[in-house]
Amino acid sequence: MEGGESHAPSLEKQFEGFRVQLEESGSLRERIRAVVMEIESTARLMQAGLLLVHQSRSTPEVLERPKAQIAVLKGLYNQLAQILSECPSQYYRYHGDWRGETQTVASLLAFMHWLETGNLLLHTEAEEKLGLNSSEFGLDVEDYLVGLCFMSNELVRTKKNYNFCCSYATLIAHLWL
Repeated sequence: MEGGESHAPSLEKQFEGFRVQLEESGSLRERIRAVVMEIESTARLMQAGLLLVHQSRSTPEVLERPKAQIAVLKGLYNQLAQILSECPSQYYRYHGDWRGETQTVASLLAFMHWLETGNLLLHTEAEEKLGLNSSEFGLDVEDYLVGLCFMSNELVRTKKNYNFCCSYATLIAHLWL
């Protein structure tokens, strides 16, 4: 039994080390989640503004409010990058905490870009809009691509609403002739 007793203090030290690591990780995760909740809120504001595209509003009018939120997102992603700079090479350990929101943001940015230009938003352009640097803290390619897939839903909806609106206007015009 004497041998087992001598290992007890080192075992306690080891578990104390694990406890400290878990507390530090939990604290970091809480800070990340606080920023992510703000990103989610900002994305909702952008989505609400973009819903006006389905009500036959002009593109500049529709994009006015969502565009103003891009600067907010840029600041929030900067905060996220600063938090993660405290734990180098741990990006993918915590990536799941902001993945879904980032995919939504990529989708919104791509849809806004398409409404403005009629072109697809490139990965590098999306990173630039969010103030991200791929070498330190960047937009994961997978998140960008999933965001583009989400955007396709909005494109279909916009096309259907546009066709209905225009077809309805044409129908009314023909009835009055």
